[in-house]
Amino acid sequence: MTTEPRYAVLYGALNQRISDGEFAVGDYLPSEDTLAKSYGVSRPTVRRALEQLERIGLIDRRRGDGTRLLSLKPTPNLQYTTRPADDLLYGRGAERVVRRISMMSANAPLAAKLDNQPGKEWMHIQQHRCDKDTRKIVVWGNVYVDSKYRDIADEIGTYDGFICDLIEERHGVTISDIHQELIPLIIPDEIAEEMGLPKGALGLEMIRRYRNSAKKAIEVSINIFSADRTNYQFTLKRTRKVSDA
Repeated sequence: MTTEPRYAVLYGALNQRISDGEFAVGDYLPSEDTLAKSYGVSRPTVRRALEQLERIGLIDRRRGDGTRLLSLKPTPNLQYTTRPADDLLYGRGAERVVRRISMMSANAPLAAKLDNQPGKEWMHIQQHRCDKDTRKIVVWGNVYVDSKYRDIADEIGTYDGFICDLIEERHGVTISDIHQELIPLIIPDEIAEEMGLPKGALGLEMIRRYRNSAKKAIEVSINIFSADRTNYQFTLKRTRKVSDA
């Protein structure tokens, strides 16, 4: 049985409060910190819920000013955007299994993928994602975290969320964007065997660089998906254009 992501549940709750007239147009919503404490969720979860409200034109968020209600109903404007990162990564019903965590220095080929200099130290997390019902491996992955955040290692195996969320919560940093590369490949034989795939199976390598405000990657995930799990889509989201007038 699948459950909705926490940000989606919070989004629905806030949307309902707006629909019920709890806030008037022009009012400010509670702060991220207040919402996080009220609903028992992390601030990254709150931010993702607010992003969804902003995409449908209900609120406007400005740094240093707060979150203001713009409309009681979604706006009809449409723009191209990708699905939220949570949904795009693995889909629902996939469980993280950590195989090994170690410290390492990146050689030149790996450093190129990590968008950093050779010799830099990283925490290397070898993991996979498996279907909760069938236990079949659906994603084979390696995650590299900047060594300055190595103290999250003790919680990675049990944390109910994404590693980037754990870094944000533990260290107060903000992931400002996620740069993604998609590379078709023939899955290496040893990985194909672990995933229950035939030799020569086709797949997709997805490299995601989680970058801070200085555009420096503090986490990089390199995941391999089998061809039957690969379905990259774009979704139309409603957003509101705010006039400068």
